Amino acid sequence: MTTEQKDEILRLKREGKGYKTISRLTGININTVKTTCRRSGLFRDNPEHEVLFTIPERKYSTAVGMTKPLPPQRTITGHKQTDAYLWILDVIKTGEPSHIESAEEALKKLTISPKQAQERYTHYLQSQGAGWTSVFSTLWMDDPQHYINIAKEQLKSVGDVRGIFGSLDAAFDPVGAEHLIEAKYGPCQDIYCDIMSEKRNKYTFTDVLPEPFTLSDAVREILYWDWLASMRASAHKELYPDEYTLEQSHLWDREEYLVMLLEKIKPISRTEAFEVLKWYLEYPRYQDLGADKDGVYLNLIGMHEAA
Repeated sequence: MTTEQKDEILRLKREGKGYKTISRLTGININTVKTTCRRSGLFRDNPEHEVLFTIPERKYSTAVGMTKPLPPQRTITGHKQTDAYLWILDVIKTGEPSHIESAEEALKKLTISPKQAQERYTHYLQSQGAGWTSVFSTLWMDDPQHYINIAKEQLKSVGDVRGIFGSLDAAFDPVGAEHLIEAKYGPCQDIYCDIMSEKRNKYTFTDVLPEPFTLSDAVREILYWDWLASMRASAHKELYPDEYTLEQSHLWDREEYLVMLLEKIKPISRTEAFEVLKWYLEYPRYQDLGADKDGVYLNLIGMHEAA
């Protein structure tokens, strides 16, 4: 078999053609077609990629050495019950389990309802010149359970960060893939200056990161980067609660590239196509308005021929 014949077999296979179809189109024995595709390694997961983008297991303790202190009580509105309610919300936001329990008990003792506290605090902000923006400042304030749920979710997330990285600060150390990126492109935080960078689509890192061979590889990497961003966001929120959420802007182009691969890489089987389609339809990122792409659907259900 010539190099040209081999390349043609692989090209047809990448297009989603089945073994029988490739054999008929090329005139090459079906067993030879199967062997060529399997030996190429292009139609099974890339083992190098899998090692780099597998989410690690916990290996450290999640215990916290020091309990956070209670926030100071403050006079804000001058209305004791409203200020007490605001303080209870601050207590909940510490995320300390014992503090949250105490806050839940304290809520029962207030003579003011959450709705009344929200209205009084809104009026106070407006009297201080906040205007219509006071709506955003008091959003969810009438639902203390909302803050309790967020605090408990943050507590769990921070525990996951400590369990995997050992400490919150360690979550910001470059992971294996980022070491490869930084070896050529420099520190990740310097890759993008701002959202309107003129170098968009440059930082796909296809020259330094192992290529996804299959749709499963592409999905694995998407999940890995989203997991890492979530871990770092939780750590950042815990360490710097008054700052904006940290963004991994160095991955913007890489993430767009991975979505493009969902449109380009042909499923290796109907089973893979079905599993990836279910994931794509359910994954929160692709439920956002305009986030889904017809090209992905066509690749998964409209363009695939069974092997």
